[in-house]
Amino acid sequence: MIKKNLDLIIAAFIMLSIIMYDVTIDFFGETLHLLFEVLHNLFEWVELGVEDIVEHVFHVLHIGDTVEYLFITERHGSQVFTFYILMGILGFWLYKLSKFLPQVYAFFKRLVLMAWVRRKTQVQLYWFSINQLQKVAVVIAAVVFLYLASFFII
Repeated sequence: MIKKNLDLIIAAFIMLSIIMYDVTIDFFGETLHLLFEVLHNLFEWVELGVEDIVEHVFHVLHIGDTVEYLFITERHGSQVFTFYILMGILGFWLYKLSKFLPQVYAFFKRLVLMAWVRRKTQVQLYWFSINQLQKVAVVIAAVVFLYLASFFII
């Protein structure tokens, strides 16, 4: 039942979010804030882990004085080294994402097109199968529904 009418459920949620735009904006803003907080904490956790690994590797390798001078493992040097490691990892994942997103977009575009054609065909078959009196009743019901809904929007 839900899988069969998933496109109608999604359309209803989109219409509801357009009608109640203030609630949608607040919900979106709070969700975005929570997401940034979680991502910031995750980044700090990963950064501290990579920084500890870099410091440990530098001390285990017993690198010479010249190389040790170039890669000072004090706070700033370690943070710079960690930053470039994390930017390399981020660049790799963004590259993978850029290869994956066009396929996802094409899939959803095809899915929306199929849902549109299916629902349009259903409505046309229903409209052509009813008589004139039922058509008038459907139009009157739609007008009354839109009129009553306008009171909730205002």
